[in-house]
Amino acid sequence: MTPAVPGLAELDQALEALDAIARIRMAGRKEFEALEELVWAAAYLWISVGSALKQFCRLRGIEQGSSPFPGPIRMRDRLCYRSPSTVASRILWDTCVSDADDLAELLRDLHAALSAR
Repeated sequence: MTPAVPGLAELDQALEALDAIARIRMAGRKEFEALEELVWAAAYLWISVGSALKQFCRLRGIEQGSSPFPGPIRMRDRLCYRSPSTVASRILWDTCVSDADDLAELLRDLHAALSAR
């Protein structure tokens, strides 16, 4: 049995959250902004993405401050440590539309590369 590759489970976790974000996005912007539950779900999912990537960096020995994923980790920190009233649905929506697919593609490529070792 080969030993587990550090960080693969965290990449899987981030990818699952990004897939859920893609499903939320299918509802459309009007529905998203009209349903507070979708806004909170997206916020939670971005927290999950950032947390998984932060843990990935720890497990891979990547020093804090030199992460290859500063955007998702900063988003996680903002969503975790600020008042819930500061969560702007517009920013969450724009992040879901602008960043989720590119990040998912990058993480899938990284996962494949690490799995091949």
